[in-house]
Amino acid sequence: MSLPKLLFVGHSFHQQTGSSRFFIDLLQQHFAVTVVWDDGWKADGTPLSADALNAHAADLTLFWQALPKRAVLRRLRCRRLFWAPMRDGISLLPAPWRRLKPSGLRLISFCSEAHDYCTAAGLESHAVQYWPTPLETPPVIGDEPLRLFFWMRRGTPGWPTLKALLGSTRPERIVLRTVADPGETLSLPTEAERAEYRIEQLPDWLEKTDYLRLLGSCNAFMAPRLLEGIGLSFLDAMALGQAVIAPDRATMNEYVHHGVNGWLYDPDAPQPLDFSTLRGLREQALRDVSDGHARWLGGLPALIGYLSDPAENRASPGWRLQRLLLGPW
Repeated sequence: MSLPKLLFVGHSFHQQTGSSRFFIDLLQQHFAVTVVWDDGWKADGTPLSADALNAHAADLTLFWQALPKRAVLRRLRCRRLFWAPMRDGISLLPAPWRRLKPSGLRLISFCSEAHDYCTAAGLESHAVQYWPTPLETPPVIGDEPLRLFFWMRRGTPGWPTLKALLGSTRPERIVLRTVADPGETLSLPTEAERAEYRIEQLPDWLEKTDYLRLLGSCNAFMAPRLLEGIGLSFLDAMALGQAVIAPDRATMNEYVHHGVNGWLYDPDAPQPLDFSTLRGLREQALRDVSDGHARWLGGLPALIGYLSDPAENRASPGWRLQRLLLGPW
């Protein structure tokens, strides 16, 4: 028996970061997956077209963060459409969600806050929480001086915020990765501050293995953005036994618990943190990754069942009536 054909449409920036790889790998165990990367966000990119997507004749189509314009959605022949929106890229106003109702989209929500908003707007959503695979050999955690990793990215809290959070603490080492997202300007420390805080500044892109090796040399991690879709960067750090410093925003505050496995702070008024509890927080982070990964695996049958539902959500009488009542969308 042949597998159902699934068209995975992803944001092309994820080709470089690999942040959707875990989900593509999962889908390939259950579906015949074709991957299309949307580069319409680039100045020289090609926007997604209905003709190009229809040419794949997919049984179901899953949009990962990237979502074409409604004019494209209207022309899709595929009747089983799914969207995995990311919290850092969606509106929390009700109107955009209501306008999506006639599209027939079913949502996969990796953020509970996003799940609540879309279900309140009447959209169907399946809530999941991803956790990475624990290390086979966890690191031995002892009493160590603070060694901090911070990758500055779009919407990043920035160096002034980190400086405020450190207060009088001077880490043994700060690795500051300064590879900005396209069009981003970063707020960097001065030369004097780099010396005072023992900052090692990395302006170049790293291969995944090199990045993880460098990350593993630290014991604390500064979450790189104010909002996250899932947050693979800080989850990778937790899996390495690192305590995470994160703004009290989604999705970070759905994983990081202040004073338990990391620190949460108010990005509008950052205050110095107490780093004396570093060892205990790191130990709890490892336990949370192990327990969380078990829950992720336990929830996979329901997630695959949700995607495998043969009901054509764009062919039901309810869907057609909804289009008539709501008018053009």
